Amino acid sequence: MSGAVWIGLFLLLGTLMLELVAPKQLKEGFQALSSNNSTSAPAATGISDRIDTPNILTRSLNRRGDVGIGIEQPGYYQDKRYFLGYADVERYGVKNDFCRMMTPSDTTDKGELFFACALAGTTVSDTTQFRTKSVKDGFRISRDDYMRNIIGDGREAYCRILKAKDGTYLPHCRRALDTSFSDKDEIDPDPSEEIKTLLDFYSGCEVWFRMRDDLLDYMERCQGQVAGGTVMDHTPSPVITKGMRLNGIDQFVRFGDTDELSLGNKVKMRSVRAFSVWVKFDEFTNNAHIFDFGDGAGINNVFLGILGKGDADEGNLLRTGPNCPETTIPEGEVGAQFCPEMRAQTLYETSAAAVEKWECKNPSVLPRKIAPIQTKRPAMPTKDASRATLIYEVWDQKLRKVQIKVNRAIPLGQWTHILIAAKNSDAMRPDLNVIINGNIVFTQSQGYLPQAKITSHNYFGKSNWANDFSEYELRDELFKGSIFDFRMYSSVVSESKGKRILQWGLRKLGLDNSYASVTS
Repeated sequence: MSGAVWIGLFLLLGTLMLELVAPKQLKEGFQALSSNNSTSAPAATGISDRIDTPNILTRSLNRRGDVGIGIEQPGYYQDKRYFLGYADVERYGVKNDFCRMMTPSDTTDKGELFFACALAGTTVSDTTQFRTKSVKDGFRISRDDYMRNIIGDGREAYCRILKAKDGTYLPHCRRALDTSFSDKDEIDPDPSEEIKTLLDFYSGCEVWFRMRDDLLDYMERCQGQVAGGTVMDHTPSPVITKGMRLNGIDQFVRFGDTDELSLGNKVKMRSVRAFSVWVKFDEFTNNAHIFDFGDGAGINNVFLGILGKGDADEGNLLRTGPNCPETTIPEGEVGAQFCPEMRAQTLYETSAAAVEKWECKNPSVLPRKIAPIQTKRPAMPTKDASRATLIYEVWDQKLRKVQIKVNRAIPLGQWTHILIAAKNSDAMRPDLNVIINGNIVFTQSQGYLPQAKITSHNYFGKSNWANDFSEYELRDELFKGSIFDFRMYSSVVSESKGKRILQWGLRKLGLDNSYASVTS
């Protein structure tokens, strides 16, 4: 073989090795062509830009076997609530680099969190070398994170939705470099539709407790404290969640936007125009409140809950028949009933007053037992109720400004989405829609927004009336069931946005394929 051939072969092999070891050093000689063979397409930065499937070289860059989902380098812990999976940060055209959020296993300090990738093709090197800075060193994190090639260089950047200086939320990304992630954030110019939906959810949102696997306010304004022990699974599957479960005995959540757990200091209560929440009742406990903000019983309250222990199933439904296609007239004897006449002589002879017949030792104080003049159908025990009346109230000091009741709106044992939303931007008395599973079930004209500036007792799963009762009414009981995805908006929630909130929740709850069971 001639020397020129050998030289050419060595040059070609050297070029290929240089592309694999340091792809950014090779800039010339290759150009991407469009489907019509036009030469106007931008020049690629290396051979691997054109790799769509693994070739003979990239096949050797296998995923590491000592780390993976649920398998970590000794001394470190994977935080599965953030991105966890495979990506391409080396620009080899295959997603074989294992990337995850992690922290040293000997600490629970959030400041120690950092993001790292175990590079494919390496066998003995530290799996945390290709990484970002830690949170304590200025790296900002978000539960809404993803990986995407944002500039078309073949490498995937690590992105997350963060609050910008102007108060808006944008997708900030750290690009993958040769040996680590960049220390500078860049905006993702064209995020996916899923990320665009999340950005829309952040717009106008004041409070967002997802209650999926932690009690975190995604708007970073509120904090919560749990009474009665753990109420959530902190390691759920990536998609399906069971929400926050409360036992109805001793579990509830108290929250606020200060260390004293008052609400209204960072969150402007008087500007709140919408409440959105998913709820599932395991039992209709008496007057259970899903949420209740106030200063005690009947003082500045805004609450959403149910009436009593549910609606009796029998006697509330329309009855049909051949002569009565639709009626609510109850069965049995109603109205004025026959009452037999009784002469004074007969009354005298049959009562204890008849001294000639009866011995009267003491005055008669018990009424006579006589047959009722009206037949009443027995009420259905509320413990067997399958649906309950929804109730929503707004108080100003000790005056109740709004009371909305929707009969039989809440089913037992089924996830139900409830949206209470102002129809317009009226600053004083906007119309209020009650929307259940995407359907408007009631509209209150000229309603009221929350009136209190600051409230001191704010709960999930507990009523401000829970410790207040009289001889005429039963004490309110704790909520028994599950709550998921609670939000408060200061902007008007449009019908289309409400639908997107509903669909997002259906997917997270694993109900998107059984929507009929939710809306029934």
